Amino acid sequence: MKIKFLYILSILIIIPLAACGTAQPAMSSADIANTAVADAWIAITQTQAALPTATLAPPTATPEPTLVPLPTLPPFPTLAPATVSAGPTIDPCNQVPPIEPQGALVKVKFVNKSEGIVNLSFGMSYPNDKGECVTYSYVLGVFDEPIVTVLAGCYWGWAWITGKEPSVARTGSTILCVTDPSKIPPIWITKETIYFH
Repeated sequence: MKIKFLYILSILIIIPLAACGTAQPAMSSADIANTAVADAWIAITQTQAALPTATLAPPTATPEPTLVPLPTLPPFPTLAPATVSAGPTIDPCNQVPPIEPQGALVKVKFVNKSEGIVNLSFGMSYPNDKGECVTYSYVLGVFDEPIVTVLAGCYWGWAWITGKEPSVARTGSTILCVTDPSKIPPIWITKETIYFH
């Protein structure tokens, strides 16, 4: 009797479990999204099908536009043939100083009074008697006073000054001629000018 009871009890437990065990599979989020898109397309298609068809209005007779003759243009003027240049002109004095200069050499003392760092271009205005015409480049620190050797000649100066107040200094219309090898002329560089002192 105990075996029958256990047998019936096990059947009663298995039946409800078997009834709960067959669950419906759930839809994935991709399936839900695809279904929503399909429903939207169906709604759009049905809306378009419900719209009335456009009927063409009968054409109305409109007169053809009349053509207005264009004004007669004068002939184009004849241009002279273009001349081709050989290229940009090169400043003969914008040359790098030679390693072994042929002309006379002199010394110059640059005095930085600009209160900034000076990037100086110091170039000859015209060639010396040996045909040399060069441009020197120097960087002077704040309050520097270097003595440099240059070819004897007349020079222009242009300086880019960096610092608290950046500026440009130049000789302007003044030409600085340094030709005496027995002297060391001081050339001052301020925030705006380059001149003999």
